[in-house]
Order: sequence, then structure tokens, then C-alpha cells
Amino acid sequence: MVFKVRCTTRVQQERFSNLSLADDPKMVMKSNRCNRCYLATLLISCLAFLAVGILIGYFVKDNTTPNDNETNPASGLTGQPSVEEAIRKILNRLDKSKIKENLRLYSSDTRMSGTPGGNELVHILEKSWKEAGIDSVKTTPYDVLMSYPNDTHPNKIQLMSGNTVLFESATAEKALDADSNKKTIVAPFNAFASAGVAEGDLVYVNYARIEDFMYLTKNLSMDLTGKVLIARYGKIFRGSKVENAQNHNASGIVMYTDPSDFNMAGEATYPKSWWMPDTGVQRGTVGPDGDFLTPFYPAKDYAYRKTEKDIAEFRIPAQPISYGDAEKFLRELNGVEAPPDWRGKLNITYRIGTGFSNASLRAKLIVNNFEEIRTIYNVIGYIKGSVEPDRYILLGNHYDAWVFGSIDPLSGTAALTEIIHSLGDMLKQGIRPKRTIVFCSWGAEEHGLFGSTEWVEEYMKVLYERSIAYLNVDYAADYNYVLTAGTSPLLQDTLYETTKLIANPDKTSSYKTLYDIWNKRAPGENGEPSVYYSLGSGSDMATFYQRAGVPSVDMWFTYNSDKWPILSYPVYHSAYETIYLYENYIDPDYSYNLAMAQLWSGMAWKLANDDLLKFDVRRYSTAITHFVSNLENKFSKSWHAQNVNIDALKSAAQNLTDSANKFQTYVKSASIKSAIDYRIINDKMIQFERAFIDPEGLPERRIYKHVIFAPSKYDSYSDNDFPGIVDTMFEIESNNVVDKWDQLKQQVSIATFTIQSAANTLDDVGL
Repeated sequence: MVFKVRCTTRVQQERFSNLSLADDPKMVMKSNRCNRCYLATLLISCLAFLAVGILIGYFVKDNTTPNDNETNPASGLTGQPSVEEAIRKILNRLDKSKIKENLRLYSSDTRMSGTPGGNELVHILEKSWKEAGIDSVKTTPYDVLMSYPNDTHPNKIQLMSGNTVLFESATAEKALDADSNKKTIVAPFNAFASAGVAEGDLVYVNYARIEDFMYLTKNLSMDLTGKVLIARYGKIFRGSKVENAQNHNASGIVMYTDPSDFNMAGEATYPKSWWMPDTGVQRGTVGPDGDFLTPFYPAKDYAYRKTEKDIAEFRIPAQPISYGDAEKFLRELNGVEAPPDWRGKLNITYRIGTGFSNASLRAKLIVNNFEEIRTIYNVIGYIKGSVEPDRYILLGNHYDAWVFGSIDPLSGTAALTEIIHSLGDMLKQGIRPKRTIVFCSWGAEEHGLFGSTEWVEEYMKVLYERSIAYLNVDYAADYNYVLTAGTSPLLQDTLYETTKLIANPDKTSSYKTLYDIWNKRAPGENGEPSVYYSLGSGSDMATFYQRAGVPSVDMWFTYNSDKWPILSYPVYHSAYETIYLYENYIDPDYSYNLAMAQLWSGMAWKLANDDLLKFDVRRYSTAITHFVSNLENKFSKSWHAQNVNIDALKSAAQNLTDSANKFQTYVKSASIKSAIDYRIINDKMIQFERAFIDPEGLPERRIYKHVIFAPSKYDSYSDNDFPGIVDTMFEIESNNVVDKWDQLKQQVSIATFTIQSAANTLDDVGL
């Protein structure tokens, strides 16, 4: 409450200005004395009024409620709308015609990082964000090792008979529309696959998972040394397929999109539908997260860099091809017939090999990729908070695409820019969030999360201390059916609450809100919509969550997987992911893209303005208790035989549950009288996620530091609960690595310590 006291009225001012005292000296002296008395009396009166005002303000302050934005000391400027009122303003301002305009512009050319098209989009975004009127916009450059195909010597796989080439895979996708005929389209390749030639017998390895290789080497006693492998895309990260092939001494690997996983064979294909045609090829990286040459540190001009010869990740050639081309090779394979669950939807008999039915045939894989250091850019925008400028809500999406990226990622980028313009309009109306909102458009995500990883590495210290949440949207929609969300348990309630404020984008449905239709189409436990907690490392939330311990969410709209049991949207990372595809088959009227913009911005505004964050730590303790129970059910017998201390792990989980319940009860009943009271409680909740970060990292994978959730060692797209424990047990059970029991005991001990430490952070003092 601000008091403005004026010591004279307008009438008094006029009276003083009209007096003429110069003619009578006595009158002047008398007037001076009167004036001095009058002014003294007036000053005393003003001070008295001020004192009364302060007392009134003090008592009013003590009796405010936490949600009163007019008087609450944590609420910033007076006269600001309530959180829900502001969200309604934002939602009403968001314009799907503007999102459409953005997406058409962004996907009008190819946008791979380190190329002219990618750099052009950086300038487009920077200019548009500045025009939105937010506080500041900047680009952050990083010099990272990138991988590209050789335009003059394209990659290919050949079917050879002696020195004669009987068949050769296409070096470019067939042009099926005006967009897919553009010269800027990059040739199909796997980034960071080693250049070289692999030649020899061909072996079909299904999805190239660990269990697939175990079937080949154990059940069929097959030696894969020197063989060229062919695998279908899906189930696990393509880089894990290459790593598994390399670990089994294969000379190279080819990957293709089988119709069973990306086409639903028998239906029309693009451009007559959204299904992948037999000429489509999925590009993608096979490398790990972050710049190869500067692990753990940002790729700045001052950085120490490893030499390229020191990189040991991938040493065999790898190349993607279409299923039309793959059929030519698979049809000729010799050997035993593949098991039923290895068979796709090609019109062939699936066989494993080794080699071809014609013994004179062999496969020859030629890869001419090259690596070089190039500068990539992030675009970062800021709206400074009015009350807690040192607390950050971050919204992130990458702008780089393998080709046009109308779905991945530019449907998300189009929404993000419209959000920025909406919040810029709020600023022009004098409406500012209490906490700082940061907008992040990442470069080179497709090559390996480069932009986000290098940025987090550069600002790790600040993010670790001050960040509240990271909200990731890799792309807004790959179909118009249901919301999918992976989230930290801490953000689950904010996610639910926000979806209840947003209209159902399906206008043919009787359900009113996004929450209602989500709960109908993806029901979970306890009558709530289904979410998953394991975020993996398939997008830019990975480094925030796995290394900085920032509570994160990743969300998008997708198809009905019960109707279409496919592994991703069909034309994923191909030249056919065009604006024509998006506007005809994905989200024709942009209703789902608009709903994602509303959800994304609504969550951000709530997190930036709620006096008390809606973080329920009991969701975390419930999840951990469930995970510990699963470990006991699965491994109890073998653990007791090896004296693994599971009882201590269970005790720590129970202690966390007790502390979480106690803390949540306190939060609900606490008498909050000042901004510092909110700050204390909020900081405990913010730091709670960080309590699960182990600075030493996971065994053999120090880059991953989250003890509860981290990508699987054998598939970085998916997570394990207690990854250090689960990965070690996999090695013990599947590979009979008996000397891993001591490592297992250590991982159980670390998990026990970490859970107990998290419990301590919720206590009043914690020491």
C-alpha cells in the first residue's frame, strides 16, 4: 500500500500566490510568523496521517489472504489481475491465424542447423521476438562439431555380384510435391555415423535391441563379426542400434522404416494421406547428447577441445534407406525364417541370413559423411519478473529440422512465437509476471541436443540455484487426438490445473475442457489423466532434468495409439514433413496447435505468478515407494542371497513419505504473512528435485546425474526408474557379469542416501 500526502490544497496554493506582502513591512513579518506556524502545524498533521497510514497498512497486511493480489506483499504491483484473470487474457489473445502464418513462413525452406536455411530462421525469430516488445532478446553462439553428408559423394548401399552393381539405394527421396523437389533438401544420412565402406554378408537383426542380438548370438549361435546388418527403425534410439551393432563387431548397419511401424500397409501414402511412402527415409543422429569435443563444458571460443581422433563413440558406417529399397535386399536373404514378432509388413518372407540365397551376392555399404566445427545459435528472450526476477520459468523448443520440419519442431516454434507476442501485449498493458519468464529456441537439437546442452552447461550454476521449471514442447502436434505429457511429479498438479482452464480443441466432442477430453482418451490412476515420469533424452528437457535437476515437462498432441499401433508419426524426419502434410492431415484448422500454445503459456503464467507453487512433494514420495516395491518384488531373492541392503532402501523411502506428508500438511496450514514466508516454502520445493542429483553421475555415464530418472543405458529415448540399479542388474542377469554385484550394492547405497537426503531437505532445519 502506497501513501501519497500533499501538504497544501489547491485553494491554499491560490491564496498564497494572490497575496501581496511587499507594501507593509509589519504585515510581512506577521505573515512570515503565521506562515511558519501554519507550516509547522501542517507538517505535524502530515506526519500524523502518515503514521496512521502505516499502522493501517501493517494491520491490513497481516490479515491478507495468500491469493489477494491487491494487498499481498508477494504479489508485486497493486492493481494487477489475478492469476486466472491474466491467463484468460493470454488465452483470448492467442491467435491461431498468427500461428498458421508463423508455421508457413518457418517451414518454407529447409532448416538444418549450420546451414543457410537454419541461420536464416535464427534471424527471423530474433526479429519477430524483438518486435513483440519483451524485455530483451539475444542469440547465444556455440562452436560445436557437426556432421553432414557429402553432396558430391552420396551415401548408398549396393547389392553386388562380383564387381557388378545389381541394385543401389536411392540417394535422394522421390519428389512427390513442390516442397519435396527443393534443392536445399539434405540427402538422407545418419549424423555422426562413421565414413567408410562395409562389405560382406547381410544379416537382419529386427530392431537391433539387446534382446535381438541375444537371440542371434545365443539361440542361433551366430557370429556377427564383419557382417553388414539391416534393422528396422523403432523401439529404441537409432544410436543405440549402432552401438549394439558395433559391440557385436559388425562392419556396418543399415536402418529402414518398415510399413508395420510407420505405414499401416495397404492404405494410400503421402501426398494422398499422412502415411510414409516407400520412397521416404528417416534421417537422424546416432550421436550422444552435447558437443563431442567439449563434454561437461560449454563449446565457447575459450573451451579446451578434444581432438576428433579421441572420439570413440561410433566407428562403423550407418545409413538410413527407404522400405522400398530395403525390400530389395531383404527379399534376397537366406537362412532361417524370422520369428513372428520379427516380421514386418513387407510383401516378403522375412529371413535372418547370414547372406543371400544366391551365394555370389553381397552387400556393400558406402558412407561419406564428414564432420567439422560450425557455429550454431540459440535465440533467448526474457520477460523480467516484478517481484522475484531471480526465479526463472523457462519455455523451450528447438527450431532446427532435418528438412522442412512442419511437425518437428516448427509446429512448436510457431506456437512459441505467438506466446511471446501475447505476453508482449500483456507488458504493454502494464501486466508483468512476478517471476522471470525465459523463452528458448534451441539450435542443433536434431544432431544431439547441442544448443540446449551447451547453454545449460554455460549457465548450470545459475540454473541450479534459481530455476523453477522447464516446459518443453518439441512439437505442438503430430496428430489431432490426445494430449501426451511426461513430467516431473512436481509439475503434475500445475499441468492438470492448467488443462482445466483450456477449451477442448475437439469441437465434435461434448467434453468442455482439455482436461476432460484428455482424461477420457488417456485415463490414468486415481481418476486423473495419464502422465509418465520418465522423460528420457529424446528432446531438450534432458539436460535440464538429468543434470541441472530442473523440474521439467514435455508435451504434445498425438494420434490414437490403440487405433494405430505405430512407433511415431509416419513421415518422421523425411522430406515429406511439409506444410501441406500439416494443414491437410495433422491439424487442418490449427485448433490443436492453439490449444498447445494455451497450455504452454498458461502453465508458464501460473508458475511465474502463483504465490505458492503447486508442487506436491507427496507425488514424488508415492512414485519412489512404488519403484522400491517393484525392485523388491523383482530382485528380493537374489539380493538377499548377495546381502544387498534392500531394507535400508525401503526405510529411506518410508522416511521420505513421512517427511513429504508432514511438509505438505505444514504448507496447507501455514500462516503466511510475508513474501519471505512464500520464498522459504517455494525454495524448499524448488530444490527438492535437485536433491535427487548425484554429482558423480551414473556408472560409466557421468553425464546423467538423476538417481531416480535417467535414460536407459541401452535406449536413451526411454528412462529407467533407479537407472544405476536397473542397468547394473540387467548386466548381471542378461550377460552373467557376476563381478558387478559390488557395483550393484554401491548403487543401492547411493539410492538410499539420495532418498534420505531428499527427506532431510523438507524438514524445518534439515541438519
